[in-house]
Amino acid sequence: MKKKIFNSGIHYNLFYDKKDYLKEAEYINKKLKENNVSGNSLLELGCGTGKHALNLTKMGYKILGIDQSQEMIDAAQKNENFKCINGDIRNLNLNKKFDSIISLFHVISYQITNKSLNAVFKTAYDHLNDHGLFLFDAWFAPAVINLKPDVRVKTISNKSNTITRIAEPEMILNNNQVNVKYTFYDVNNSSGKLRVTEEIHQMRFFSIPELEYIANQIGFQLLEVEEFLTSNEPSLETWGVCFILKKI
Repeated sequence: MKKKIFNSGIHYNLFYDKKDYLKEAEYINKKLKENNVSGNSLLELGCGTGKHALNLTKMGYKILGIDQSQEMIDAAQKNENFKCINGDIRNLNLNKKFDSIISLFHVISYQITNKSLNAVFKTAYDHLNDHGLFLFDAWFAPAVINLKPDVRVKTISNKSNTITRIAEPEMILNNNQVNVKYTFYDVNNSSGKLRVTEEIHQMRFFSIPELEYIANQIGFQLLEVEEFLTSNEPSLETWGVCFILKKI
């Protein structure tokens, strides 16, 4: 089987080179401080190549990242306050607790079953100190249904390759789910050789009462829900929503 391009840390960084990780880290730091996080130890569930973590370490956090893709971890730039390890965030036991936990870039929306979602919430609960905070973003059901996902095309290039990614979504409304088919056309700039790969990403969108109910069952209190980055009230135009939970 050919290597998945999307899960390659190098290609991932190229596709998201315009993403403002610093601005997002500043937002995360602001929300944790506003909600009186008690210390600087932080666990990131689904850390990818560590772009958020690297910025957060500059703000005083000591971070352990978890990601299921070893390629992402291999591509991450670590420092003395950030390390990352391979693991499944649905089945994790570090025998260690943290002051706060984050899970960003819609990692929660990849939990398409209630079993997976409950498992991730339980991981967060078990690894938080008392009154610790769990901050994450997710696809917001009212906006996804209102706006509807559309086909998107993006091309990136470096010295060796030019890659075009086509994202084709399929809405499965009764499951609160969107299956996004990614097709990658990877052209070697020297030889002209073409490689085509496909991936399906299954994404779930959530309502506020839905996530609040599951959080309460695990032992969390829902503190805040707002549009990610802007802090605006979620609306029919708000695709990404930030949730902040407190361990009780």
